[in-house]
Amino acid sequence: MSRTIVIAMDGSQHAEFAFQWYVQKCYREGDKVVIVYCAEYNELSSKPLTLMSVDKSLITNLIEGEETKVKKLAAKFEDLVKKYKIEGKIVRVNGEPGHGIIKVAEDEKAAMIVTGTRGMGTIRRKLLGSVSEYVIHHSPVPVLVCRQE
Repeated sequence: MSRTIVIAMDGSQHAEFAFQWYVQKCYREGDKVVIVYCAEYNELSSKPLTLMSVDKSLITNLIEGEETKVKKLAAKFEDLVKKYKIEGKIVRVNGEPGHGIIKVAEDEKAAMIVTGTRGMGTIRRKLLGSVSEYVIHHSPVPVLVCRQE
């Protein structure tokens, strides 16, 4: 019986470690992997904006930067799935990563979500928020959080 596994991917070493850990420890023949990449436009959202102050070049540069990240991620993912002979696809969502990961898991009827963690301390996690913590508390399916030492 095949399972759909959602893997959160931001291109970081932590996310790649989570993917590798899943493949080595949890993968079952027939699993389908859905890589979720959440585009965040932090530079844009961190600036005070009005409709009159939006710099079109800033928006264009942000979008082009995200497109470049997605292409690099897609190439890396394609290499990994070929290497391990895993069926999979990439789903890109815009906005908050936690919300996006949960939405894709629901839409894809995932059996499990796999994510990495940066190992932030308690204070940083409370101030900045933690994607893995959000996913754990809002996921309709089991969540595997992989922490690289």
